Amino acid sequence: MSAPTIASLVFFVFSLIAAITVEYLLTSFAKSAGLDRLVFVMVPALLAMLYALIVYQGAERKIKRLGQSVSRGLLVMMLTWLSLATVISWTWCRLGSCLGETLLASGMVGGGPMLLDALAAGTVTGFLIIRKPPPRIE
Repeated sequence: MSAPTIASLVFFVFSLIAAITVEYLLTSFAKSAGLDRLVFVMVPALLAMLYALIVYQGAERKIKRLGQSVSRGLLVMMLTWLSLATVISWTWCRLGSCLGETLLASGMVGGGPMLLDALAAGTVTGFLIIRKPPPRIE
């Protein structure tokens, strides 16, 4: 399995867990926007999956230490946070005029889970990329 595929699956699972921990905030945004709450729970996980596919391209050659994978994980979550805040602002304010307030509110409430998510997913992904597969017995 390729590194971007591994990264996308790991980040999907960890982002889903992080979104579920702040589901009450995402539910209030969904209710005020008139959308289903599952949309705002799945959107961060799908965005993280997309960004992980992009950021981890060529990671088999480039990542030699766990720190390199964790920094990529932080980039994935920063892009996910910015994109999610943009989506929430666009659906909530209809014109995106409240992007700053949405970034601040989502960062204050969801910053901790997203940071832990980025660190854990980056570490797991780095471990899975760096480790040597066992030799095949033929």
